[in-house]
Amino acid sequence: MLVLTQQVQAQIQVKGTVYDSTKRNLVMGVQVICTCGTMGFTDSTGRYSLFAGEQDSIFFFFRNKPTQKFAVQSIKDYENFDLSINLYIPGRYKQLKEIIVYGKNRKQDSIENRLQYDQVFHYDKGGLRFSGSAPETGMGAGIDLNALINVFRFRHNRSMQLFQQRLIREEQNRYVDYRFNKSIILKLTQFKDGPELEQFVQRYKPDYGWLTQVLDIELYQYIQLAAKEYFKTNR
Repeated sequence: MLVLTQQVQAQIQVKGTVYDSTKRNLVMGVQVICTCGTMGFTDSTGRYSLFAGEQDSIFFFFRNKPTQKFAVQSIKDYENFDLSINLYIPGRYKQLKEIIVYGKNRKQDSIENRLQYDQVFHYDKGGLRFSGSAPETGMGAGIDLNALINVFRFRHNRSMQLFQQRLIREEQNRYVDYRFNKSIILKLTQFKDGPELEQFVQRYKPDYGWLTQVLDIELYQYIQLAAKEYFKTNR
């Protein structure tokens, strides 16, 4: 345990962004390798994070072309070790300066979905409640009959509960499709758009709970390992 702790403490976390030859387009799926054995990938915004030792070196690997090795000791800023590879990549994402972009994302879509079906997610299950007193009418507090009646609306309550569960499943499925999508798989593997890709997606689609716990880099590693297993099994 002490040896492992000392090794972890000696590790340096190197972070940065990978651009193409124009130094504007962000490059996704670049493999970042340390001579110590650790490995990572750039995410959809070209960012990467890798642990390395002070005496180690790191290099980048993309489209079967490695870069030169960079000694960790020579890196001045471990938080922003950016790199430009000698390839033009017409990327979907580009670095924009002094521009604020507003747009909907998956989280906003989920919030809108909850607002749209607010009556489903917050339906009145009923119960024993008391209405407030009204001094001007001379009436005191009494039992809320509507709340009491809702307790016995078994079919309605069951229907609302099932509808709520279905909406939650749909939200979770959209999240899985949002992260485990064909575009990323095509960039990280040898698949081509077609029946094989469809079969791979259905067979290796990850669980929602697992996806909420992993980083993009870990997901990319899973996709590549799953693709190797698929080709080995089917070919």
